[in-house]
Amino acid sequence: MYPKSANQTDQYKKIVILESNQNRRDYLRSIISGFGYTPFIFEKETICLDNLHSLEPDLVISGPSYPRRIFRFINTVKLRQFDLPVLVISSDPLIQDYAQLNGFADVSIIETNFEISQFRESIHRALKNKLIAGQGTKYPLIIGNSPEMVRIKKVISELQRFNEPVLVQGEIGTGKELVARAIHSQSERRHNPFVKVNLAELPLELLECDLFGCDQLTSTNKAQDGKSLIHFAQTGTLFLETIETIPAALQVKLLRFFEEGGIFQKETGVPEAHDISLVVSSRTSLDMLVHKGHFRKDLFYRLNVFRIEIPPLRHRIEDIPTLADFVADKFCMDLGKSHYEISDRTKDVFCSYAWPGNVRELEDLVRAMILQGDEDAILERLILNRKSQFQTTLDEDINMVVSPGDVKEYIRDLRSISLKHVCKEFLVRIEKRLMQKVLASTNWNRRKAAMILNISYKSLLNKIKAYELG
Repeated sequence: MYPKSANQTDQYKKIVILESNQNRRDYLRSIISGFGYTPFIFEKETICLDNLHSLEPDLVISGPSYPRRIFRFINTVKLRQFDLPVLVISSDPLIQDYAQLNGFADVSIIETNFEISQFRESIHRALKNKLIAGQGTKYPLIIGNSPEMVRIKKVISELQRFNEPVLVQGEIGTGKELVARAIHSQSERRHNPFVKVNLAELPLELLECDLFGCDQLTSTNKAQDGKSLIHFAQTGTLFLETIETIPAALQVKLLRFFEEGGIFQKETGVPEAHDISLVVSSRTSLDMLVHKGHFRKDLFYRLNVFRIEIPPLRHRIEDIPTLADFVADKFCMDLGKSHYEISDRTKDVFCSYAWPGNVRELEDLVRAMILQGDEDAILERLILNRKSQFQTTLDEDINMVVSPGDVKEYIRDLRSISLKHVCKEFLVRIEKRLMQKVLASTNWNRRKAAMILNISYKSLLNKIKAYELG
């Protein structure tokens, strides 16, 4: 006889269970039914996720699995219904770390060898916390467990204690706006406005009017009473995108905004005090722009209180499979399509690609793959792009290796010069340099490097040994 839930209001609540093992499915169904809940048991993740919306469960339980599958399941559940609590049966400490790092307060863990009373209490606690919290505050999901992304998530969680400007830097398509929205959503200002301004989109006159207000109603982005966007961001967050494009005149005015504590008002002759959190983003290094004299040093110091550097996708290869799965789940939900499983072969090709367009390019490619339902056509295009990238890299490396200084080294003694010897030496140097570059880009994943270099795994190992690479 299983112990009943102490709270009668918990009875008949719907609980979805994902469990691949038949014996554990039967066991969990028996226990949960005995608690007075209504269980819905699924063997396959795809079918489980496709039925979440129609079932409207009160709790989702995941049986034991390897971490990456559980990470994906949690991410997709949160994507579909952010305030839906998840209970994971696992003894892997990585699962708990993942939940804490991503701020999933309603994702709880119970050991695989749980006692029935502990299991009942875990379910009761999850349902009770959901009832108390009601509709939770939804915030953007930042996908990735690479060391760089773990560091970024920790910084974002710590920023809620401060109200200083944050500078977010990264290449195009790396997700700077996503980080800005995550900073806002995890702060005390999360229920207040988030105002975004792309400084590269408007000419100087309209940009100045939008940011600081103006007498004439010429801007399409501001309210009809002529108030500034800074005014509408009061008590919330102002996100200035592409700060590197801000004109020199506005750099001065933005600096004065910081120094005077608000916007100068002609009517009163005093600045209107501001209460905003400021986040700015840049596609290029502001340090370099300051060094070149294209950006004010004093304004840079004001903005560079906290800095977040978002790595390009090619520098966090281990995140690509999880990110591809998440993007696929997102587009399937948006398009009303069934859950789509990207093949391991496709993910391997993804991991060997340089992604010049970063996450944005990955999103576009996965979307096309889902719409066309043809991975081979997409992979063929990607492989052609990859070959083109490495041909460019090879050309650059040849230019770097074969320099005038290198030639002089071989022609010091004209009597002993050997064209055959020179060519052989150059080829060896080019091959060694290219192998170093590819191995570094794959974080020394030798199988991926061999695939990129189009040689066998054994040949790669032999060359690594011969060239003493390590």
